[in-house]
Amino acid sequence: MKNQAKKMLSVIVPVKDEEGSLPPFYKELTAILTELHMSYELIFIDDGSVDKSLQIIQNFQKKNRNIKIIKFRGNFGKS
Repeated sequence: MKNQAKKMLSVIVPVKDEEGSLPPFYKELTAILTELHMSYELIFIDDGSVDKSLQIIQNFQKKNRNIKIIKFRGNFGKS
């Protein structure tokens, strides 16, 4: 039997003041990822949010070890 590489999906999620949309987005995204039956990681990049976005993502991370967070000190924008 051939050795098959484990498939993994990385999803990068840029975040800037998204506290209202994060919970439903996360719920839908994780439901879809679970249906795929493959390993995944969610990389949330907080681009200097001033609302509760970071705290919400940190709460997700406490329940889901597949989440990684990158926090920028300020807003670096799209470029």
